[in-house]
Amino acid sequence: MNKIEATIKDIQESDMVHVVTFKAVDEELTMMALELPQGAKEGAVVTLGIKPSFVLIAKEKLDSISLTNQIYANVKEIMLGKLLVRVKLDSPIGTFESLITRKSYDMISLHVEQKVVVMMKASEISIVKVKNAI
Repeated sequence: MNKIEATIKDIQESDMVHVVTFKAVDEELTMMALELPQGAKEGAVVTLGIKPSFVLIAKEKLDSISLTNQIYANVKEIMLGKLLVRVKLDSPIGTFESLITRKSYDMISLHVEQKVVVMMKASEISIVKVKNAI
């Protein structure tokens, strides 16, 4: 699982759904969740988690898409398998791993040191640990 250190910037709640905005270095991330762990409040430092299979890769940021979590990264390593490709990515907020199909890899022609955009759906990010609450 990918882990990201962040601070809770804002929490909005309506109809039992929470939309949480985080600050991770100079990037902003958004998470959507039904429940929040104890201690999750504005100013709290948390560890976010996202599975490698939920980390998408694109060659450029997209304006016409419902993904708000889009972060620039550099491809650091590519591990080719017969069906799947594991891609290690280095970004300002940390190192990520993405697991994509071999077909997707071939389609976007990734290579080491390439600048890409890492995308994550708000519903696929979770708080795995509340480190401290202010």
